[in-house]
Amino acid sequence: MKEIKPVADYVLGLDISTSIVGGAIIDKEDKSLKGLFYVDLSKEKGLLNKIKALKIELQKYDGLIGHVAIEEPLVMFKEGFSRAQVLSLLSQFNGMCQLLTFLLYNTEPVMYNVNTARKLSYPNLKFPAGEKRKELVLHEAQKIYPEVDFPLKKTGKFKDQCYDMADAIVISRAHVEGLNHESNT
Repeated sequence: MKEIKPVADYVLGLDISTSIVGGAIIDKEDKSLKGLFYVDLSKEKGLLNKIKALKIELQKYDGLIGHVAIEEPLVMFKEGFSRAQVLSLLSQFNGMCQLLTFLLYNTEPVMYNVNTARKLSYPNLKFPAGEKRKELVLHEAQKIYPEVDFPLKKTGKFKDQCYDMADAIVISRAHVEGLNHESNT
């Protein structure tokens, strides 16, 4: 069977959680941002309904995506944060998302650890002790893509989905860096 090449060869990066999925589409040639979105899944009940809602959004990019990168799910306990049940649910949903993207775009998703992705995406970004990493990552995304108008709450703080979209940018950029490194070796 002959492999079908996409019309465009963009990189889709996804930051996955069961409440919000952030997505970023980046041109692997010039690292320009071609799309940025989030899917609010907080009102969807059950993993199957969540994956159906995500599928509706991802189908919009049919023919554009040549590569998919996904943030690895959290697999370790962090004091005061995650319980075993939550970690299991996140892993299940992440696996469902991997399968969904494979079926939609006919390309195997590449998984990235968040810390590795941040180093690849923003090699000069430092994370001083006590600083909120997600906040620093979002500000770095704003510097690189000033055309993006990240929505604010009435308080002037970023809306929650902004962090998911910024993390999706990190994952996309990390994969672009990985692809560029492969082609140079």
